[in-house]
Amino acid sequence: MQIDVDSLNESDRGWDVQLKVTLSLEEVSQIDQSALRDDGDFKVDPEDSSLLYFHSLLSVAEPWEDEPLEELVRAIKLEVEYRVKRLFRAKPV
Repeated sequence: MQIDVDSLNESDRGWDVQLKVTLSLEEVSQIDQSALRDDGDFKVDPEDSSLLYFHSLLSVAEPWEDEPLEELVRAIKLEVEYRVKRLFRAKPV
């Protein structure tokens, strides 16, 4: 699994962040598709099922204190990795 920043745009509401998750063929085969459909935060690329997109808004109204933007994006990447791993079906023992 590879997670990259696809776009990062400043708006009047904060920062719009879109992450692109690239999965291997093995990982794609392990994704629980019904759980993926139920998670409204991920969008599957209709032309390439190995690509997932995750959108987040870092609102200026949130108390981010003095955290640099890079640290906030790193935290979002970790959260996305955790959430994608939860979508994997348990492998048979």
